[in-house]
Amino acid sequence: MTVRIVAATSDQDAARALLGLLAQLPGAEPAPALPDSGSLLDLLARAAEAGVDELPEVVIVHEAIGPMPALDLVRDIALRFPAIGVVLLTPDTGPAALAAAMNSGARGVVGLPLAYDELGARVEAAATWAGGVRRHLGPARAAALPAVAGGTVVAVAGAKGGVGTTVTAVHLALAALASGRSTALVDLDLQGGDIASYLDVQFRRSVADLAGIGDVSSRVLHDAMYVHESGLALLLAPAEGERGEEVTDRAARLVLTALRQRYEVVVVDCGTQVTSANAVAVEVADTAVLVTTPDVVAVRAAKRMVRMWDRLQVRKPQDTVAVVNRHTRGTEIQPTLVGRITGTRIASSVVPAAFRELQPVIDAGRLHDLDTRSTVKAGIWALAGEIGVVTGAALPAPRGKKSRRERRDAAGAGKGDRGDRGDRGQVTLETLGMTPVILVTLILVWQAVLAGYTFTLAGNAADEAARAAAVAADPQSAAEQAAKSDLPGAWADSADVDTSSAGSTVSVTVTLKVPVLFPGAIDFPAEIHGHARIPRERPAG
Repeated sequence: MTVRIVAATSDQDAARALLGLLAQLPGAEPAPALPDSGSLLDLLARAAEAGVDELPEVVIVHEAIGPMPALDLVRDIALRFPAIGVVLLTPDTGPAALAAAMNSGARGVVGLPLAYDELGARVEAAATWAGGVRRHLGPARAAALPAVAGGTVVAVAGAKGGVGTTVTAVHLALAALASGRSTALVDLDLQGGDIASYLDVQFRRSVADLAGIGDVSSRVLHDAMYVHESGLALLLAPAEGERGEEVTDRAARLVLTALRQRYEVVVVDCGTQVTSANAVAVEVADTAVLVTTPDVVAVRAAKRMVRMWDRLQVRKPQDTVAVVNRHTRGTEIQPTLVGRITGTRIASSVVPAAFRELQPVIDAGRLHDLDTRSTVKAGIWALAGEIGVVTGAALPAPRGKKSRRERRDAAGAGKGDRGDRGDRGQVTLETLGMTPVILVTLILVWQAVLAGYTFTLAGNAADEAARAAAVAADPQSAAEQAAKSDLPGAWADSADVDTSSAGSTVSVTVTLKVPVLFPGAIDFPAEIHGHARIPRERPAG
């Protein structure tokens, strides 16, 4: 039998040694070693989507793996992919280490440095166990094995404070609940969590009460959670912010794993600060949503957050969904630009800016009572459908006043396509009705241009005529000739030039008529005068 093996270690020397021994095992097909826990989980998730037959039989985890601790990684693989046998490589093979590995779900432990016989025996035993599990699952169940053996986890984080992270998380959870799926809402904004305030909840237990429990069973989880009147199961942040330090990354991982096994949808409010607990939530989530607003400060904060997740190997930018809250059409920063700046996948659903809709329910602590006709609610619930928390058909139909398009569709339901044609005809009629107004406006503008141009011509012609009259023996004749030679033909034919002398100066007045629309056709009775005065250079004869 061929045994497919995947190894994961951050130690390159150990990887080369391990692959060399695995290549010598009969029937073994070792894949290239993976450098970190994130790459391993991504590989297994992609393989599981195609069915259990595409999963490797054996996964070997080196104790030097990162960033997730080795035992936590073993536990996560055992819970999410139960048809895989996991073997742990560790230098400590004492009773305590063996017990911890077995409790985490490992099927074998191999001591370091590696020995061929021991490695072969452990791999063979793990492969045999995996084969038995797959036979028990059967072909029908194996083909339908999901990538996650439990619920869907959605992590919602904010680029900075005040961008609407909690409102988005609450209504994503409400949308999932409305579609008939069991839903839990977790507040991992451990120092400033506001879900209790938004939903007007008085509570005694919090996620901090689960921090010291090594095995978070279903009963323990039930005792720590609060069932809200809306039907949401709430796991809230501690009322005393300093207790947030008690929730470690290991505790957060155990809690989220337990929630995933019990609820179909788990929505986690991660707040705007990166802690070890909410970093785990972002890492293990099936979908990570980053909320931002369309302003420079928030977009820069979103870019910093995405880069930090990437540096910490929590999540890659392309695996993050950014959603724009308080969106308006007039803003300069549109969602596509946000996606290019942050390098994330941008959600096509946006949440419009409508704080007046939110203010009454927020002040009353009843965010779940937000009106169905609210544009904010519609935007967030559309996002829920886009990220797969619900399907569009599962969302409840809005009640109350219908939009003009809905009323038109309802009126034209029994009339074929006449409704659409009626709208197009209305647009055509409106355009035709505006045509005379547009034409009159253009005519008036053109006529004003002609009047201004005539005024300029009269002034320039008067200046030329005055200079010619100042040096000529016959001022009138010289002025007329100079003025008309300076004018275009359509204006020169109707030009009237008058010259007068007073002492040592000569004055010239040029009178022009304003044409109507087309120069040389019809003139207005109104006239435009251009005046010029200049000292006479030739003595009067």
